[in-house]
Amino acid sequence: MKEIFSSDKGALVANRSSKTMGDGLSIANEPFVADKKDSIFALFTFLLGFLFIRWVFFSWQGWGVSVFTIAYSLSITIYFRKKGINIPVSAYFWLASIILIGISYSLYMNKGLEPWRSLLLFCSAVYYVIIASGRLILSNTSNWIFLDGVNGLLVIPFKNFGCQYKSLSLFQYKKKGLIKQILSVALGLLLALSVTGMVFPLLMRADSGGFYIIASHMYEFYQRIQNHFMNTIVNIILAIPVAAYLFGLVAGCAHGRGCKTFKRENIQYAIDSIRILDFATVYTALGLICCLYLLFIGSQIPYFFSAFVGKRPDGWQIYSEYARSGFFELCQIATINLFLLLVANVTCKKSQGNNTVLKILNIMLSMITLLLIATALSKMGLYIKAYGLSIRRLLPCIFMLFLTVVFVGIIILQKRKFSIIRLSVITAVFMICVLSLLNPDSFVANYNANRYLSGTLGDFDVSILYQSGPAGVDAALRVYEETDDGRLKAELRTYIDNQKRESEKTLGLPKDSLQNFLIRQKTK
Repeated sequence: MKEIFSSDKGALVANRSSKTMGDGLSIANEPFVADKKDSIFALFTFLLGFLFIRWVFFSWQGWGVSVFTIAYSLSITIYFRKKGINIPVSAYFWLASIILIGISYSLYMNKGLEPWRSLLLFCSAVYYVIIASGRLILSNTSNWIFLDGVNGLLVIPFKNFGCQYKSLSLFQYKKKGLIKQILSVALGLLLALSVTGMVFPLLMRADSGGFYIIASHMYEFYQRIQNHFMNTIVNIILAIPVAAYLFGLVAGCAHGRGCKTFKRENIQYAIDSIRILDFATVYTALGLICCLYLLFIGSQIPYFFSAFVGKRPDGWQIYSEYARSGFFELCQIATINLFLLLVANVTCKKSQGNNTVLKILNIMLSMITLLLIATALSKMGLYIKAYGLSIRRLLPCIFMLFLTVVFVGIIILQKRKFSIIRLSVITAVFMICVLSLLNPDSFVANYNANRYLSGTLGDFDVSILYQSGPAGVDAALRVYEETDDGRLKAELRTYIDNQKRESEKTLGLPKDSLQNFLIRQKTK
């Protein structure tokens, strides 16, 4: 790719002559040769699969996610080290992000961050495997991260889907005597249960009264474990394909089997083949769009800059209408401009020298977009000042800050060469990690409560507390105790009772459930 994405071409040339681990292996037809380490890890992945189904798949909440994440990260890291794989330094960034996000599940519910937090955790867990094993298309996180992701999510796991059972067959062969004993004990238990089922009714009929007491306790115990037992059986069944997927991904990367679906040379050839637009076409399109934006900004300078000084422009009587007007449209325009720069730089034909005109247009469009982003943020700031904060107002602001980093990076890229995709990915991961550990739901609720109690916020919006889930309980209790507004107290009481009912029927919630103790103590 050209002005925006040209840095990875040098990495491509540097890596053409280098061989990462497994380059000499054929892909799908290469036989999988398992050893003792593979057999042990294949057995352990059954446990990982069970933990994923039991604690993660159906809830994505609570300390179970944290335990699974740590077990997953440590087991894969140890397995790679035992296999003699040198994990690159860059992989530890992804390892740290996985562990930090995983730990956040045991600290806060972070209802407002879903599904982005869970999606990042899942994708990072897969990406860590391919970067730690050196199976990226290039040597590091690059502009081809999407293809790396497809390779890790779909290609490698399913090409090695049956390798777990091949590894277990080796384990079974070496431990044949032990397995035979386990199967014999299991058969004995099955026979004992069968006989018990036949003689138990006869014993009850012949009982004079004493055995009935013991039998009733046995029946109560059976009732308690019945549902748990059936759930465990279902979880074990679902864990089988999950374990095969996990082992296929990890062992496939460790053995280099099925990792070369996307060839560097083929990808570069495909990218070069779509460079079909002449310079005149790209220059005209970008130039006219920049002029359109400048005309739009110049025609309403008072409207734009009034938001920066915190005033309503003439003609706007309602604060909320002005503050909300155009914010999400400006967000969409910023995203479209990013896509436009991508298309223009990817499809423009190569130049023989330094393409100064394209660089200037890239800088102009980026600077205009930064001005639009600043305007959008200032308008949202006015809205928050008037009506308080919510997670739905906070996250768009975070996204606009993310776009600010990206467009500043594009401007710098016109002078220095680096991967803008790598910068974007690292920024996004860092932001979500920080948000996950800072509990934004609680921050939003406490921000509104503090402003309302200090008199700088006219109305306390209880509907925002429902968006925060249990994280808003502490703020609701503080407002409930100090406000004299009967209507607001009734709404807060409804919210608190709702959270109380949720806490009573939900098990294994994260730290937010500690607020439920306050509910019971302060609202009895």
